[in-house]
Amino acid sequence: MDGGLPMLNCLLQHTLRSLCSRSDSSNSSKWVYAVFWRILPRNYPPPKWDRGGSALDRSKGNKRNWILVWEDGFCDFFECERAGSGYMKGRFGADIFFKMSHEVYNFGEGLVGKVAADNSHKWVFKEATTESEPGFTSSWNASIDPQPKAWEFQFNSGIQTIAIISVREGIIQLGSFDK
Repeated sequence: MDGGLPMLNCLLQHTLRSLCSRSDSSNSSKWVYAVFWRILPRNYPPPKWDRGGSALDRSKGNKRNWILVWEDGFCDFFECERAGSGYMKGRFGADIFFKMSHEVYNFGEGLVGKVAADNSHKWVFKEATTESEPGFTSSWNASIDPQPKAWEFQFNSGIQTIAIISVREGIIQLGSFDK
């Protein structure tokens, strides 16, 4: 299977792109970016007790042995520029998008890690700031876990909604300029 891995990467990129594709219909996607965070063993090769059959088994052992790392992402940079009427310092774009690739989340810890471990999802919205009340984020299904620090940059740069959805091998993270 010489060409297997490039083909899988192409399919992942196509899937992430399709989540953000816009059309002229009223049901068009409003997501400006999509990122896939893959669950990987913290150490490689993983300990023998983490191998259940032929696949890695995250149910055995300690959750601390697993992390979520950036596998691939897609951002509609044209939409970013259109929404910001051209480049503006501090506006969501390539610099903020690619900074996400440096993040690493612990499986089972924090908002992202718990969503992955629980096979759940979360919607997080930026709340409108008023002069008397500082801005904060709220979650559709409230969580006491703080949002990742990287999300603050995204919310301050125009992102209004972040959704994280657990999938078989990790997390899909979506960001939108709309609520």
